[in-house]
Amino acid sequence: MGRTRILAGIVLGLAVSVAAQADAKSIKQSKLPAAVLRSAEEQVAGATVTGYSTDKVNGVVTYRMDLVSEGKTRGIVMDKEGTVLAVEQEVAWNDLPADIQKTFDTVKTKGELGAVSTVHENGTLVAYVAYLTTKTERNLVRVKPKAADAAATGTK
Repeated sequence: MGRTRILAGIVLGLAVSVAAQADAKSIKQSKLPAAVLRSAEEQVAGATVTGYSTDKVNGVVTYRMDLVSEGKTRGIVMDKEGTVLAVEQEVAWNDLPADIQKTFDTVKTKGELGAVSTVHENGTLVAYVAYLTTKTERNLVRVKPKAADAAATGTK
């Protein structure tokens, strides 16, 4: 029963995440709204920017800045006012909670799993994500953390 719920959550997360990213478009830094550019500059702090994109999710335009810092990727999603909505940070496999590793291990049997990242919204850990590549497609796998995982990161 528990395994069925986990797999159902992964499938639901796949559908929502893949649909949400379907319309993302690359954008030049010079085309960012001034407020987004100011916020982006504050977020860089020693990292290298690898790109910017814009997307429209549920009628709301968002902007994403992709970075690399200390060999790990980070994505920062902002609204048009420059408010940070979400931060996606690559995390080492050994730093993942055991239950999250186990869930991703189950998924890995279906294809090749890319790097795993944490997703924080408003400072709260809301998911672990990674791309799963099979022979025919690439899908984003999203796993919801347990409350204990979120508390361990200093968030709710």
